Amino acid sequence: MFLKTNSKLLFSFLMLFVLSVGFYSCTQGGFETENTEVQTSIFEKHLDDNTQRFVVQDEGEGTYHVVGEQGTRVNIKDALVDASGQRVRGEVEVVLIEIYSVEDMILNRKQTLADYDGQYEILESGGEVFVKVYQDGKELFADGNGEMNILLPTENTGGAKEGMELFYGEEVDEQVIWKPTGTPVKVVDNQSRNGSDYLVIIQNILGWINVDIIYGAGGEDVECVEVVIECDEICDGMIGSTTVALHVSAVNSAFELTYDPSSGTYKFCGVEAPLAIGGLTVSFIVIIECKDGSVYSAIVTVTVSNGYHLEVINCDQFTPTNPDELEQQLAALL
Repeated sequence: MFLKTNSKLLFSFLMLFVLSVGFYSCTQGGFETENTEVQTSIFEKHLDDNTQRFVVQDEGEGTYHVVGEQGTRVNIKDALVDASGQRVRGEVEVVLIEIYSVEDMILNRKQTLADYDGQYEILESGGEVFVKVYQDGKELFADGNGEMNILLPTENTGGAKEGMELFYGEEVDEQVIWKPTGTPVKVVDNQSRNGSDYLVIIQNILGWINVDIIYGAGGEDVECVEVVIECDEICDGMIGSTTVALHVSAVNSAFELTYDPSSGTYKFCGVEAPLAIGGLTVSFIVIIECKDGSVYSAIVTVTVSNGYHLEVINCDQFTPTNPDELEQQLAALL
């Protein structure tokens, strides 16, 4: 048995709301960067609302079960230890974040890129999940000698896909970059709800996990994708913050572009290999929050040019928005 409560406490790992990727004041011809740190409440609120906390009773021999709002199932049996290596018994607290949709990837700022020794690959996600466990406020750890698994419903991402692989998340510059494990993920039947799940076996790591497959229907090579924001009116001269994301159409995948202070633009460039998205339809999502809390967004759908793509977004393409409206607009992309 477990009792679910709303999370209003942010752990240190959740400080990724502070968008240090680029801050601007509105100036003629574009944005002037600033070093002011501005928390964007639209991201903070979304991640806070999506953070679930469960107080879970020990069913015997360190056995615990949790079911998330989107159907993620966490099963633990004698697989938790404390910092000293002692096996855990008694009541625990489980923190769970479920990310299955493009809108959640963007609004939770959890991109779907994998780092293969410096070469980035676009991933099609079968679900991103964060799991941490605590007892008396102290973090617990996974012990591979016990039994722990996480089941991710396949219907959340359009049905089961063969060839899915397990990735662990590494937090880098307030983002999560996925590291491949080379471990295939099985699809298993779930008789209790007449569906199927991705079965992830947890050995020694709790934190961010992702069930993914490398996006296989790639286009031509593109060395860089760059976005220029040309506008001098949105924030009325007040400091704000901006995030630029890219969504490959019809794929459950999204990633952010990084602010380049030398050029005043947002870009993503391949490290050791280009991105294979030339000729594909993508959507650029720009989210701006002014210092007074007002939020503006622009969603621009285009075909990516081969080799190098530059997208210019001006004031006319932005509209005022709120979290619910933005989530609905993003949900319509897939």
